[in-house]
Amino acid sequence: MALISRTRKLIFSGVMGVIASFCLVAGYYLDNLDYLDMLSLTFYRQLLAGSVLCAAAVYGLWTLINRAGTRKAGDDGEKVSNETTAAGLAEAEPQPQKKRDRQNLSLPYLARVGLMLLCWLPALLSIFPGAFSYDATSEWQQVVEGTVTSFHPVLHVLLVGYLLEGFYALTGSYNVGIAAYSILQMVLLANIFAYSISLQRQIGVRRGFQIFSLIFFCLSPVIQLFSICTTKDVLFFGAMLLLIEFLILLYRGPEEFFQKKSRLVGFGASVFFTMVLRNNGFYIVLAVGLLVLISTGKFKIRKRCPGIFFVVVGAALTYVLYTGPFYAAFDVGSGKLAEMLSVPIQQMARVYTYERETLKEEDVELLYEILPWEYLSVYEPTNSDNVKWGFNEENFREKPLAYLKLWMKLGLEHPLTYVNSFLINTVDYWYPFAVVDGYRFDEDWGDWDGYSSYFAYRVDEPGEEIVLLPAAHQYYMTISTDLTVQKHYWTALFLSPGLYFMAFMLVFFYLWCYKKYGFLVPLAVVWLNFFTVLLGPVALVRYVLIVFYGFPLFLGLTAVTGDCEVYD
Repeated sequence: MALISRTRKLIFSGVMGVIASFCLVAGYYLDNLDYLDMLSLTFYRQLLAGSVLCAAAVYGLWTLINRAGTRKAGDDGEKVSNETTAAGLAEAEPQPQKKRDRQNLSLPYLARVGLMLLCWLPALLSIFPGAFSYDATSEWQQVVEGTVTSFHPVLHVLLVGYLLEGFYALTGSYNVGIAAYSILQMVLLANIFAYSISLQRQIGVRRGFQIFSLIFFCLSPVIQLFSICTTKDVLFFGAMLLLIEFLILLYRGPEEFFQKKSRLVGFGASVFFTMVLRNNGFYIVLAVGLLVLISTGKFKIRKRCPGIFFVVVGAALTYVLYTGPFYAAFDVGSGKLAEMLSVPIQQMARVYTYERETLKEEDVELLYEILPWEYLSVYEPTNSDNVKWGFNEENFREKPLAYLKLWMKLGLEHPLTYVNSFLINTVDYWYPFAVVDGYRFDEDWGDWDGYSSYFAYRVDEPGEEIVLLPAAHQYYMTISTDLTVQKHYWTALFLSPGLYFMAFMLVFFYLWCYKKYGFLVPLAVVWLNFFTVLLGPVALVRYVLIVFYGFPLFLGLTAVTGDCEVYD
């Protein structure tokens, strides 16, 4: 393991302590009050005390992790040395057959896939033909009405729409098409996770973490629920998980990486599907591609720089063909501009709602041109959809600079309101004990009756819900909607994206502190996704599934021995 100075460790644990303390202290106020008083001395005293405690905890935890890794590496080295000596002494003697690699998960690939499918089956039977929810109905309607747009990922829209319509034409039932999609997705996701465990072994993740990965993929209620959900995020983050692991393999052994065609094919597929299964995927791949090219000067992948360059260019050209001729073949229309402006729309709406008396009439009239008052009047702190749907895109395109100046002006006059708007809209992502309930004020979700919006556990049109396992149905319904259950701290161990994101940050800063630089660019994919979803309309678990999918991998990386190949 890397040797580092105590000063470096203190600095890194201090930074992590401040971040963790802010997530805990600020998150508590935002989750309970929908507001953070950033002028309160009490907040800063609590932040300081929390920073000291969190930094001390981080320092101690990292020390234990490093000692455990050092001890294990030393034991492995001693064992190899003893085996080598014994082999030399017994050179003339016949050698027994070599035992199976102890770092490899002995369970066969197909057995892993089958075990995961078996563990996910009760979720499917609890709400057959699957959780057809979120944007699934609107995606199906695009195909039915022949008005496919890029508002949703086109490939997923076509897959969902044509499966439903095709099976309806054959059987007269939309449930058959929904079930076909659900089963197809379960099989694909199980194969992604099984292959992910294989890649973990190639990376050097120890056998114990591989076993934990399989158990986690089988039994995590979040993964069980989303395995049967028709949202595009399920497969998108599966592709992203493989992309991260392929990038780690690239940094750990570039020469070997480019010699295996299977890796190149898998890498290309992970890049492509990350780009096309969510609209923010292209920007994530573009940014991480630039990071890879920039970092070639430090790592020995510089020798393969032309290869890396062609991979990045090839991915870009594939995406251009996909959004060009492919879109043209299906007459794909453009998406909505409002989706990209969720944050500024929500910020101006919050100023209007809470500080209307401070605004000048000419500013209000200008605001009404793009956000009519009837939409501003239904502002929700945790969800921009109510206001966003009233956004007048035509007026905005006529004089965008005027509205940009208005947004900047209101922000300069009400900076803390803008900050609060952003924080309350994203707190469920980074506060470990948040009740993930972005639609808490939305009657359509039933929240007025005490239900939360953690997971959309339902079958929307044109499907019909069939409960084949009532006990399982009650279990998953409770997880998805029961506020009283979700408010318990122990629930965070299984459900909280904030807790899993905190675990990711602990691992990321640990690897950075201990100079495991080759892991940082691959893990930057998680950060890039996080930054893009912060700009979205509402905080939902499905937008950050990567912190659940990648959790076993992140933990396993802390115990990986050996550095990536770098130039001195």
